[in-house]
Amino acid sequence: MTGARRIPLPSREMSANVRCVGAFRGWLAGVQLDQGRYFGDGRCFLMDAFSRDVVWLPPPSVATHFIDQYSRSLPIANGSGVVHCTVNAAQYVMSFWKVVLSSSPDPGSKCVVAAISVHRSAAKLALWRPGMTSWCVCHGGCISKFSDIALYQGKVYIFNKLTTNLFVFEISEDDSGLMVSRVERCVTKLPEVMGSYGQRWNMVEWHGKLLLVVTYLGAEAWRNICKIGVFEVDLSTNPFRFTEINNLDGDCIFISPCSSNSFRACQYDGVKDDLIYFIDGGSGGLFPAKNGPPFHRFVYSMRGGTIAPFAAEIP
Repeated sequence: MTGARRIPLPSREMSANVRCVGAFRGWLAGVQLDQGRYFGDGRCFLMDAFSRDVVWLPPPSVATHFIDQYSRSLPIANGSGVVHCTVNAAQYVMSFWKVVLSSSPDPGSKCVVAAISVHRSAAKLALWRPGMTSWCVCHGGCISKFSDIALYQGKVYIFNKLTTNLFVFEISEDDSGLMVSRVERCVTKLPEVMGSYGQRWNMVEWHGKLLLVVTYLGAEAWRNICKIGVFEVDLSTNPFRFTEINNLDGDCIFISPCSSNSFRACQYDGVKDDLIYFIDGGSGGLFPAKNGPPFHRFVYSMRGGTIAPFAAEIP
């Protein structure tokens, strides 16, 4: 870590109470906290960190009355429960925790933005594409106990930490914008590790494949990590098939609360290959690590199976 790099925001009105909740190929997703503590996020935008171009998204929280509200309730295939989705809702309040993009939001692109909101302990899934003036807001039991979210091959994947199942959200487009057309529960069977009392799951795309990174926690949670497993997910079967891999072919993975990405180690001086960098929780984070230090970060070597701290000083 060579030090902090400051990225200025384009205008003074954007600079107050901004949180970064996502990153994709140089684009940052930012939200501004509303004046009231319980009013959710006030504004939301995407900004190119280098050109400083800005794409404004609909406000995460609104209280208006739309005459063209459109709703759909979908039963969960291969499971139980229902997911309710609404476009142009009369009222919704959201506070974004993680925002993921399918592609860069360049002019003319068909970029899809998926966001997980957590407000007053209630979780929602929000979807948007260019041209929409409102979010498609979804809620249901499979969303409320999420662990991570990923956009992969045009579908939204949500890992449920309560059932340890993956839920797949298929997306369609119509005159109202984006709408969920199908939700399916996909059973997962992960190998158990002796001495582990809990797990933490993260999803990341690598070379066109979906990986599940599982952190097995010991009796003292983040102070005692039993193992870190990296599994390639075979989406062609149900239950999904998980194949553990022991190297990343010279790549690295970076995992943080708002973004998970893989990258080529050779692109950066001093970075060795087959490493996974973790930055978890943080002062001001929505989900700080239980029983962990205020800002926990470490790097895991897939070659040696070792864990070491890094970046001793992060502001």
